Amino acid sequence: MKKHASEFLTATKQFVGDGEYWLMLRLVQAADLEISRGISISRTYGQLLGDLYEEGGKLKLFGHADIQPGALNAILRLALVGGNCGPDHGDGTEVGPKRADQLVSTYGYPERPVEEVAAIVFRVLHAAMVGDPAQREALPEEAAASDAVIARQNKAIGEALGPTMRARAEQVEGG
Repeated sequence: MKKHASEFLTATKQFVGDGEYWLMLRLVQAADLEISRGISISRTYGQLLGDLYEEGGKLKLFGHADIQPGALNAILRLALVGGNCGPDHGDGTEVGPKRADQLVSTYGYPERPVEEVAAIVFRVLHAAMVGDPAQREALPEEAAASDAVIARQNKAIGEALGPTMRARAEQVEGG
């Protein structure tokens, strides 16, 4: 049985238009974005990280932001499908492709400002990349296990790259 989005560190609950929805890029959605559409979640996350700032509790876009509204809508749509849970407005709580299309048509760009859609998508990608802060609080054992794995991986990478990085530093310092 498929786990509910609320059971993942990489899911986030966000307000989208008519209520709160679980948003999550499951592996199939991330692969669809990257392979079929040419949208890299890590590149898009990095771009949004550099293009957004917080003001008064809201995420705002810098004036120079290089945002692709079509990519934001595609990510939002697939995150709605991946999260598969929203308010029941008489149709149940599941969010399949048809309902996700309707939501993005109603609450994505151009119906809503790019800044608003970008803020939601940033939170989706942040959850995918490092875990949602609220989920890390709600699932402390999973967060601790994830942190332990990352620490072991970082140590192993550091040990493997240590000689290479020292040699590179010596080259730079030596001219």
